[in-house]
Amino acid sequence: MLINCDIGERGVAHQTDDALMKLVDIANIACGGHAGDKDSVNYYLNLAKQNKVKVTSHLSYPDIKNFGRVVLNISQKKLLKALDSQYSLMPEVKTLKLHGALYNEANVNQNLASSLIKWAKHAGITEVLSPFESCISKACEKEGLQLLYEVFLDRKYLYEKGVLSLSPRSHKDALITNLDEAKLQYENFLNGKIKIEGKIHFLKADTGCIHSDSPNALEMAKTLCLH
Repeated sequence: MLINCDIGERGVAHQTDDALMKLVDIANIACGGHAGDKDSVNYYLNLAKQNKVKVTSHLSYPDIKNFGRVVLNISQKKLLKALDSQYSLMPEVKTLKLHGALYNEANVNQNLASSLIKWAKHAGITEVLSPFESCISKACEKEGLQLLYEVFLDRKYLYEKGVLSLSPRSHKDALITNLDEAKLQYENFLNGKIKIEGKIHFLKADTGCIHSDSPNALEMAKTLCLH
């Protein structure tokens, strides 16, 4: 399984991000929506090239105040204009990963997913990181974009109304900080499954995400990237 990590959310030459870039397979580089700017984008694009790390454009609601973790009530026109602005910092990158609230909302909102993937296709994006059987993945299939099915290695999951979703960050146990627990979840994903409250659920997993701002992101990356 490829390991991906959100990078460039804390400016240029952040010590943890720099170290992670030497370990991970994919770097999702923040483009100014929730974090990041032209300088950090250019810095981490160059660092990714040096370390032969695949890159995605990590696009978000235009909401630095809330770090892109709140659903914004904005028009589709304003949202797509914001995505145009973010993507203009790295138009050569053809793989997309949405961030935070936009990622989560698009996974369950068919209309939003369709709009975003049509925008992505028009922008020249050819590949998207997305959960298995999400609205985004279905929109990609319809528009002919390639998929990397994504799971999260540092987050717990819920199964509600027949849908797998991340446990909200507001829950006290939403994050996985224990390395043994993360390793077990990683191994389950390798076998195409996840266990929630004693029940097995099946999925596809091409890449697993570690958030760079997780308390033990570097230690987790060292453990799983060398596993």
